[in-house]
Amino acid sequence: MRYKVIVGIVGSALLIISVLLLLSLSTNSKDDHASTVATRLRIGLQANLTHAPALIAKSSDAFSKELGMDVEYRMFKAGPDTMFALLTGQVDVVYTGPIPAIQAYLASNGSVRVIAGATSGGAKFITREGIDTLEDLRGKRFGTPQYGNTQDIALRSYLLEHGLRLKDDGGDITIINAKNPELLLLFKKGEIDGLWVPEPWASIAVNEGGKIFLDERSIWPDGRFATTVLVARSDLIDRSPDLVHKVLNAHINIIRWINEHRDEAMNITSKEIRSMTGKSLPEDVVKNAFSSLEFTYDPMQGSIEGYIRKGKMVGLFHSDATFDRLFYYDGLNSILEEDKSTLNSFMLVK
Repeated sequence: MRYKVIVGIVGSALLIISVLLLLSLSTNSKDDHASTVATRLRIGLQANLTHAPALIAKSSDAFSKELGMDVEYRMFKAGPDTMFALLTGQVDVVYTGPIPAIQAYLASNGSVRVIAGATSGGAKFITREGIDTLEDLRGKRFGTPQYGNTQDIALRSYLLEHGLRLKDDGGDITIINAKNPELLLLFKKGEIDGLWVPEPWASIAVNEGGKIFLDERSIWPDGRFATTVLVARSDLIDRSPDLVHKVLNAHINIIRWINEHRDEAMNITSKEIRSMTGKSLPEDVVKNAFSSLEFTYDPMQGSIEGYIRKGKMVGLFHSDATFDRLFYYDGLNSILEEDKSTLNSFMLVK
């Protein structure tokens, strides 16, 4: 099977407005989308260690073997861009962070759904030496990968929860949004004082002289929170449930394989990131970063609901917003019920 890796070019922070405008202009997008899926599946992902399941699927040809069709991979710089592409029919299923998935669900009146988990952990708040306490954060400049992405909301809500405010809200803290490599460069130059980023960027920043101010695992129950989830358009689920079933079956097998072959999975993921970005990651960075990741098909609904609360706290979501159909459990439950030996009780819901 052939693959394409295409860099996502949509960079707007105004995801919701842009999506609504495009959806209103694209009345035939669903029909076009359905005809495309009949011949190939397009998967959106990012070149992060937290997207290891997608990167290993690409390397092993797992999805095309399961589906019996061509699979095309498209790379994006952050979750909001990925969800924009999903909503506008440029891709069919995506690996993304929970906040962009929630945003897209609201923006499209429920046209996307979380169909599985992928990764837990692997997000950290890295600061320069000398920033040791909450009071030390005052008057500083910090970076996140994109406005409205998962790490951006994690940082904004963390500051609010501890009585710290941004300059726009009468405080003295500034948040800069930029691509992960650009954030790292800004950090090295001393133009920002820290960054809240996913792996491997957090470990790279530590190698560049930063320190872990906060591992996000420390603020979640049992240290588990969704970093990456698998999301599909609702029309794909409705029109092609058998296809979605096969996507999930391949995804579950990938997760199981990773957990049984972590060293090999780590090496494959690192090679795929190098292939997609043209840059190699130091071996010690990859090992350190990978050790903080848990790979699971559990959607970790509790943590996603936690992100919804954080989004409402910072004003990203309306306080009355509801998410009754955000999660699609039928596919996971069906597959896991066929394999009683690996059935997990958390799936027997909804």
